[in-house]
Amino acid sequence: MAGNKDIRADAKAKFMMSLKTRLGRIACCLFGMMLLLMVSPLAQAESPWEQPAAQLAAQVAEILGAGQAQLTVNNRSTIAAQELHAIRWLLEQDLRARGVATSSAESANVIRVTLSENVRERLWVAEVVEGNQTQVAMVHVDREPMAAPVAEAGMVLEKKRVWDSLTATAISGAPVLASLETKAALVVLEQDDIVVFTMTGAGWREDKRFPVERQRASSRDARGMLVPVADGFGFTAYTAGTECSGSYAPSAGNGDWSVRCHESDDPWPVIGEPIANVHAFYNASRDFFTGVITPSPGVDLIPFYSMAALPRAAAGGYALLVSGIDGKVQMVVGNALKIVSGTRDWGSDFAAIYSGCGAGTQILVSGSGEVESDHLRAYELPAQEAIAMSAPLEMGGTVMALSTAPDGASVWAVVRKNARDYEVDRVTALCP
Repeated sequence: MAGNKDIRADAKAKFMMSLKTRLGRIACCLFGMMLLLMVSPLAQAESPWEQPAAQLAAQVAEILGAGQAQLTVNNRSTIAAQELHAIRWLLEQDLRARGVATSSAESANVIRVTLSENVRERLWVAEVVEGNQTQVAMVHVDREPMAAPVAEAGMVLEKKRVWDSLTATAISGAPVLASLETKAALVVLEQDDIVVFTMTGAGWREDKRFPVERQRASSRDARGMLVPVADGFGFTAYTAGTECSGSYAPSAGNGDWSVRCHESDDPWPVIGEPIANVHAFYNASRDFFTGVITPSPGVDLIPFYSMAALPRAAAGGYALLVSGIDGKVQMVVGNALKIVSGTRDWGSDFAAIYSGCGAGTQILVSGSGEVESDHLRAYELPAQEAIAMSAPLEMGGTVMALSTAPDGASVWAVVRKNARDYEVDRVTALCP
């Protein structure tokens, strides 16, 4: 009897051992499947980097042929650091499928991939080094829109057309650089002229046209600025290498306008009172500001397209928002320069609006890239992240210039409808 018990106990022990082994193998397989799903960036959704990685790998493989190479990836774009692992993984898989094995060890062949970008697109460049010979492959990558967080209760942007070149009495078809409504007239700065319009029963009628006398040629993408003077009637116009002063003398009739221009390299007043008084030097041969401003912010700025001021009680009264020519939006707070997130779909033009809605100040921003139908959208920046406060407002053309109106509660937008048709709109914000 004792022997039978020992036999049964031994059989039971062997059965339990076998069961544990099988369960362990099943658990291992399940764990492996879960791990594969977790680590594979393509397991559940198609990655936006699939196509550019495949294209770049194909070019590299054509240069290098089958073999082995050391792969490095250098990120000089706004692509988040956590995305780099997925991009490298895709490149390695696509290269391996084409006969190129990558290794971290020293190799006679090296593939150096650099991820860079500008305002409109990304550019991935691969330097393929074989001994003393270096060849280059590159792929253009569309900058995917990455929306900023959106506030639950959004405001509404409202557009009112102020002037249209097709309905004006005189049509020049010249590019419009800036516009300003004074107490006496609507002033439009064209590439080569300053045009003064007066209001009639049929709308704005051209009254006077003054040539902008330049000593140097303007850039292909000319830029200009119109600033009202203290009396609310006159203006100062800034354009490449030239400054013009416009004054108005009231009379019994329509009054008398006079405009005088002179060559000037003085900085432009990019931000005026009451928030701040900041001037920036403009590069007359290009279409951007040099990065040198007065008063000095205490940090070095790269060349930029746009600048706006945000009230900040703890930062000397205001912070500066800067749209750099590298496509990045940065904020100067005190003596520190900080990157602003949530701006990947921002264009190069923006302007501040002091609406009283929400936090009181919003930034109206054009869309990224030059498109046939651009839009404006309002954002707030409570810290270093842009939060969308409105839905996009379609502008029916390409936004060429934005400027804060003298009242601070609206923004002037110059919109190019087509090659010869320009429109000037006033955009305001309606509180939710």
